[in-house]
Amino acid sequence: MERKSKVTQSAANAACEQLQADSKNVTVNAVIGITGGSFSTVGDMVKIWREEQAAHTAPLLQLPESVNQAVSKAAFYIWAAASGLAGESVERIQKEAGDAITKAKAELSEYAGEVSRLEQELEQANLKAIEQTKKANEMQETAVKTISENAGYVAQLQEKDSQLYSLKADFAKLQGELVEIAKAATKQKTAATTKKTPKKAAG
Repeated sequence: MERKSKVTQSAANAACEQLQADSKNVTVNAVIGITGGSFSTVGDMVKIWREEQAAHTAPLLQLPESVNQAVSKAAFYIWAAASGLAGESVERIQKEAGDAITKAKAELSEYAGEVSRLEQELEQANLKAIEQTKKANEMQETAVKTISENAGYVAQLQEKDSQLYSLKADFAKLQGELVEIAKAATKQKTAATTKKTPKKAAG
């Protein structure tokens, strides 16, 4: 709620003159309706304005002292009544302000509860994100380890393939040598058999 600026005597005077020009009663409440402010403050300013107006337009006849006393007494009672009304207004405003403060505190408590709930959810989400990040790092480490192990297995297989190829070559060479040895042995056996067979006598 925007607070009105402090009421000045010049503003109160202008309001009184405006009311007077509009042929309206110059009352404290009417001036407050234009300038704002409290009843006591504006009331003093209206009183000063009236005194200044009275000084400019002095009465042609001097009122009797009894009349002046009656007017002063009436003004006192009017002022007392106005002050009572002002006090009631202050109490009403204080009560309304108290109710507004109580309502604002209740709303603030609700907002605080909601903020607390959101903070707890955020904390849980952060913990979950940390856990997921940890698992992702572990899975990444496992994947890197598996890839490294697979690379080692591939190297071992390549080495085994190379050894197998070498063994096949050696086996083929050995097989060829065995064939040559077998052929040589067969040839020698045939030659020995031919020498042992005797020639037939002529008839």
